Amino acid sequence: MKKSIFISLILLALAFTTAFSQLQQQQQPPPKLKPTFNVEDIVFVYQTLETVDITGGEVDAFLEVRNFLQTTIKSIQEAKKQAGDKYQVEILLPTAQNMLTFLSRAKFSGGNAELYKRFVESMVESSKALQPKDKEK
Repeated sequence: MKKSIFISLILLALAFTTAFSQLQQQQQPPPKLKPTFNVEDIVFVYQTLETVDITGGEVDAFLEVRNFLQTTIKSIQEAKKQAGDKYQVEILLPTAQNMLTFLSRAKFSGGNAELYKRFVESMVESSKALQPKDKEK
């Protein structure tokens, strides 16, 4: 189980890095992901990230991720969504990468494994839209 999540994170990081470097070379703004999450997964991630140890050099990236999550949770509350509802967000690729990096360090109870896995899988699925499409001949 841990191995598959770790492999997923590595593949996601590779996909993000490749897509980001290609787009950066073209001098375009960073792409956005549009994942759809369960509301409870977003709240879990926010609460989990509050417990992650960071270094001084990561403060800006961490605050960007936390501010994104706070804004998202506020929007969810205004939309009167419930824990089991789905909610689509737009997140800049670098912010998504940082969020997954911080989450990979998080410690949480085994009872939250499904929430974590669903969140990561939603992020991975949305990143597929950034992959170049192969042209069939």
